Amino acid sequence: MKAKLFKSLALAGMVLGTTSVANAADIEFFAGVGAGYQMDTIKGDLRKDTEGAAWQGRIGMIIEQQHRITGTFSYMEDKFTQGGTEYKQEQYSWLASYDYLIPVHKDVNLFVGVTAGANDNKVAGKASADFVWGGQVGMQYKWNENFSSDLGYRYLDQDYDKNGIQINDSQQVYLTLDYKF
Repeated sequence: MKAKLFKSLALAGMVLGTTSVANAADIEFFAGVGAGYQMDTIKGDLRKDTEGAAWQGRIGMIIEQQHRITGTFSYMEDKFTQGGTEYKQEQYSWLASYDYLIPVHKDVNLFVGVTAGANDNKVAGKASADFVWGGQVGMQYKWNENFSSDLGYRYLDQDYDKNGIQINDSQQVYLTLDYKF
């Protein structure tokens, strides 16, 4: 009984503490979707730069109108033939990003940031989840008080190496639509 009461009080204290911090700083939360074009550099037994549409779901927060923290899930696949053999690459990405927003107009911010996370790649039937890191740059346009869009470029370095196939990097150009609540 005491353990349950202690856990309940600790949870309530954490919620109140988080609320106090959020009230002290100007924090705006958002959720959004995105689409783009992605190219991965593949070397080794397969020498093919895969490319295709990349789809994103994202959530995050903007702190004091200049600092943005975003969690992104992304998916891309490409089917190709090499040497008469058909291949398929699938990539699932779970990324955490920090961007510094630079105001250039009342409705426009430029941004520059860093990203780290994991890519789960599956190429020629071999899967591997690997650490990825990199950065992004772009422009954010505020459509109104609640909606904004990013046009960005992201570079991710990665270390996929299975059965003679290496994926060295991923590059994305993307467009998002975010809702701020």
